[in-house]
Amino acid sequence: MMLIVRKSSLFLLFIAFSVSSYAQSETDIGDYLKAGPEDAGKLMSAYLSPMITAASYGFNGGWFTTAKAHKTLGFDLGVTVNGVFIPSSNNYFRPAELGLKTTTLVSPTSGNAPTLVGPSESTTYASTYGGQSVTFSGPKGLDFKDNFKISGALAPTVQLGIGIVKSTDLKIRWMPEVTAGDTKVKYLGFGVLHDIKQHIPGIKHLPFDLSVLVGYTNLKGSTNIAGYVASGDATKPQELHYNMNAWLMQALISKKLAMVTFYGGLGYNAVKTTADVKGSYAFLPVTPVTPAINDPVAMSFKNNSFRVTAGMRLNLGPIYLSGDYTLQKFSTVSVGLGVTVR
Repeated sequence: MMLIVRKSSLFLLFIAFSVSSYAQSETDIGDYLKAGPEDAGKLMSAYLSPMITAASYGFNGGWFTTAKAHKTLGFDLGVTVNGVFIPSSNNYFRPAELGLKTTTLVSPTSGNAPTLVGPSESTTYASTYGGQSVTFSGPKGLDFKDNFKISGALAPTVQLGIGIVKSTDLKIRWMPEVTAGDTKVKYLGFGVLHDIKQHIPGIKHLPFDLSVLVGYTNLKGSTNIAGYVASGDATKPQELHYNMNAWLMQALISKKLAMVTFYGGLGYNAVKTTADVKGSYAFLPVTPVTPAINDPVAMSFKNNSFRVTAGMRLNLGPIYLSGDYTLQKFSTVSVGLGVTVR
């Protein structure tokens, strides 16, 4: 009996276990493997692309709530939830435009198939690979609007900032490996914030803060996709592996007025994600002429975008509440809660 990749597993992989109430829903992205390795890669890439883009910008958020660096050994510890707006144009893709070689979308007749963030609609494909014909169902979408009441995704981060020397902060974000269904995921990130106003004569004594920030986040995950295509070697697990490398470069400015800090930033996102089908797959009966194929699909996604951020932080003694909006390819709203000690 076919094993099913849980829809929650894919969802949790990219939004770090947000919206857990939908944890029992399922999807069958592994069914795309029935189209053969080349067409499967194109279909998987189109299906996953909007969520990977959302994750790229979501996990690059929440790095700062002020441009002011800590004093040496001062610190802040906070939790931020980054809500990523996904345009409705990303709810579907058109298989006929992917350059598929042996696979066609049979239904629906509209020619549209849902992406991972799209509606929960059924699709049927017909494929002929290696002389063998097969009809299979494609995965449905998560149907964000109906199931989660949002047209986007959530990416929470936990971050520690520590003042080191010369108005410079070291920032660390981390999540240990967590397992949900057939998926494992973890992330680790580092950042450096440095006050540059101190180096600019004429403005170093003016009543605002000016700094630069460089941040890096690595997210890794894997999902078990065994059972959709026969294994050619049981010692090589059939899995979908994800690896996201997200860089952020940003200039920051902030001004504190009584209990409120207003802050803003101008910068650039540079994010590359790979999603690779690993393991051994017998797409055809294994013979000397048609051997099993190892690691048949390798996908790569690049999401680069300028970004502009504006926000404010309410300072309640050592406790703070923050909120900001970032304009970028997939814009985000970030809300945070934390503690800070100078």
